[in-house]
Amino acid sequence: MITGLDKCISSLTTKFVRIENAISSEILDTGEAIRRDAARNASAIGFFDSYGNWVELNGDIKGMGIQGGDGYRIWVDAGKMGAYIEFGTGEYAKETLSAYNKEWRDMAYEFFINGEGKLPARPYMYPAWVKNTTGLMDRLRKRMRRPY
Repeated sequence: MITGLDKCISSLTTKFVRIENAISSEILDTGEAIRRDAARNASAIGFFDSYGNWVELNGDIKGMGIQGGDGYRIWVDAGKMGAYIEFGTGEYAKETLSAYNKEWRDMAYEFFINGEGKLPARPYMYPAWVKNTTGLMDRLRKRMRRPY
């Protein structure tokens, strides 16, 4: 038996749990900040739904942490209109998406129909994502060094 081994293992386990909790907390905080900023960006955006009702996009932006703090899911309860407003359609989408990273362009392509749309882009989610994920790795490193 090594003297102090149990105490050392206990101390390391405690530190690991604190680091894990700090990282989960930072991920959740970042996700909520993206959702909140996206809703703020969308506060002046609305459209008529298929029933003729005026829908304000900001009220349709939802978010929640993924179990265990492994991520944060954000969605827009506005059918495909949320994507069409974010990315635009037709030539507007082509122009807007040229500034987006590949992951976001691939996501936008899921909503492609024929490239003939005429809806200008009004980005609300991507600017919020860029703003709040810039520096995320540095914030995570900092939280790992000081998890208390």
